[in-house]
Amino acid sequence: MTKLAQFMWGGLFSTLALAWCMPAIAAERNDIKSCYDFAKIESSTAKVVSGRHLFVAIDGTFSPDINIKKLVHEKVHLFLKPGDKITIISFSAYVKDFYTDVLFSGKLDTDIADRDDVSKKSLMIFDNCMVKQAQFVKTKVDTYIKNAFKPNDVEVPKTEIITNLSQVIAPQVAVNQGERRLLLLVSDMVENSDITSFYSKNSLKVIAPKQEMQKIQKANMLSEFKQADIYVLGAGWVPATSKEFRGGQVMLPLKQFWQQYFEESNAQLKEFGQPVLMSDM
Repeated sequence: MTKLAQFMWGGLFSTLALAWCMPAIAAERNDIKSCYDFAKIESSTAKVVSGRHLFVAIDGTFSPDINIKKLVHEKVHLFLKPGDKITIISFSAYVKDFYTDVLFSGKLDTDIADRDDVSKKSLMIFDNCMVKQAQFVKTKVDTYIKNAFKPNDVEVPKTEIITNLSQVIAPQVAVNQGERRLLLLVSDMVENSDITSFYSKNSLKVIAPKQEMQKIQKANMLSEFKQADIYVLGAGWVPATSKEFRGGQVMLPLKQFWQQYFEESNAQLKEFGQPVLMSDM
């Protein structure tokens, strides 16, 4: 027996594992192998659900505590249902080893609408595949979310939130307006770039939202989200090692700026988690 055969499980899982490691050929990226294809069942027999696409964009210059990281995993798992799409994006500061990338993107299958029309053998293959698919998605989501955060021992000089939203994230979120699109934006939301900086003497300053918006408009860095819903998790987070205190005097203008930014970018800011996201998406 070869090392590859020893490494993989036999039967169904072996075939699925190989298929899932292969890149999607279709125009729309899908890193999740369809159980309809695997079981040789027509995809037209699937239950139809209202389309939802969750984009999870993680600031790669951001390294919150373990509780904040766990909350990201929990919110994503709680949201995902059969038929949903999930895309995980890591964005950063355009410096060496820290760049923006789409880490994972795919669609979960729904159950068969009328199971009486499918043979027992095909149903068994399909049902086993659906269990494996759920496990696969959970593992991939957890792995990519975990790896998207900045290591604690690495320093990144800039935080390019606005440029990444405008040039990378928003164009993807805006593509399919026929489905509900949600962006879970995981970041401290403290911009520090060539466009503007919310820092003064290494601390978050009291910003003037209107003046900051004028800088964004002058730089032509507004986004176009086509009425997507935005949830922020991690805003204003302060490392435990820092002596900095971020009270309402600095946090309220920060929230007001981002509310205006997303409004001007045709998005709805549903919740601005400071830093914890209290509601479900």
